[in-house]
Amino acid sequence: MGLVSRVRLRAVGWRPNDRLDADFRCLTTIVRVPEPIGVRIESSLREILDRWPGHAYYPPASMHVTVLNLDPYVAADGDEDGEGTVIDRSADVLGRQRPFRVMLRGLNVSPWTMFAQVYRADGPVSAMRASLRRALHEQTAARRRDSRMRRALPLVLSNVARFTSPVDPALLRAARQRRDHLFGSFNVREVEIVRTDGFLSPGATEVLSRVELHPGSPAPA
Repeated sequence: MGLVSRVRLRAVGWRPNDRLDADFRCLTTIVRVPEPIGVRIESSLREILDRWPGHAYYPPASMHVTVLNLDPYVAADGDEDGEGTVIDRSADVLGRQRPFRVMLRGLNVSPWTMFAQVYRADGPVSAMRASLRRALHEQTAARRRDSRMRRALPLVLSNVARFTSPVDPALLRAARQRRDHLFGSFNVREVEIVRTDGFLSPGATEVLSRVELHPGSPAPA
């Protein structure tokens, strides 16, 4: 049973989301979705956006795949690593990963978001996440927070909207009708390390590092 069906069975699966807070910022690693693919997704969303304009929709230029949130590894009390060290270690790890190709196909939902499904990315992205976690020497507190995130986000996805209120079942039916829409494929050759808000808004996003993936990198162990 797909995520759409599970959320629909909960009727109002919406949960409040701190990423809607205007002051929210996070240190994270992302793969940008090429804007032409984002435009196709936005076009598929047009009827949904027109009928339910109150939710927060991503513009095409802000659509992305999150690799790993780095905030749990940054020092809050002096016992964990500083931001600069985390960024440097992450860039080193990411620079040793191989490029890969992904396909975006179909819309789906979680209790917080509507997203485009990303295929062929589970293995490469999981390998990146595992390599980053090993290199960042996660502390006990970071491990607990990161483990909760892993349970909450088992999929590789690209958010296209964040729900701002309980979801109309008709919206879920509209999303289900778009489960097989093919948005396009692209080669992932670069990962960005950014400080950003919940929407990768241009005015609130600072690109701290752009890391090129290398074809000659050895396969992860």
